Amino acid sequence: MGLLLGLLFLGHLTVVTYGHPILEAPESVTGPWKGDVNIPCTYGPLQGYTQVMVKWLVQRGWDPVTIFLRDSSGDHIQLAKYRGRLQVNHEVPGDVSLQLNTLEMDDRSHYTCEVTWQTPSGNQVVRDKIIDLRIQKDSSKPLKTKTEAPTTMQSPLEETSTVKLIWKWTTEVDVYLGEASAEPGKGLPVFSIVLIISLCCIVVFIMAYVMVCRKTSQQGPCHVLSGTCRGILASP
Repeated sequence: MGLLLGLLFLGHLTVVTYGHPILEAPESVTGPWKGDVNIPCTYGPLQGYTQVMVKWLVQRGWDPVTIFLRDSSGDHIQLAKYRGRLQVNHEVPGDVSLQLNTLEMDDRSHYTCEVTWQTPSGNQVVRDKIIDLRIQKDSSKPLKTKTEAPTTMQSPLEETSTVKLIWKWTTEVDVYLGEASAEPGKGLPVFSIVLIISLCCIVVFIMAYVMVCRKTSQQGPCHVLSGTCRGILASP
């Protein structure tokens, strides 16, 4: 309300200075998606000047298209797209602001406020102002949810992936060992075969050593037994 009064006062001062009505409007206005917006357009009434026509136009492609017309016959909404959600103020003299409800994303465009007056001499004076309407799609909550979800789920997902990887590796090792136990020598690497043969040789050697020591233990003391065992081991 304070902004509107300020615009009216400024317009009045301009009219007094230059002798003609001057439109006052902001360069741009931002409205919420699916919400309502008021696009201000005001002027200071000047004695002897009579408003005869008000137009609101919207830029579609290269040419502006009239969406609202106010003349001596009344108010007329020119496009069906705006019917039921567009109105222009007519209660306050000098205020021809546009009210647009239930904003859609394709409503964003350049809107032109155009007013025509009749001068005391019978001539007509036309003034216009272009306002850029921007639509703000309120997506803070969905965006917040989307950005936070990966953050909160990152660690559990990584842990789950790690557990699955370990489980898969363990399962593959168990299966491999099971196959190796069931069919020794089939599909085993070379170093595994060499290791098994070496272990078998060591076991046989130890068993032979123990048997020889038991037989010679009846023939003499321990040192004789040790010497005999060393001789047996040293012989080809």
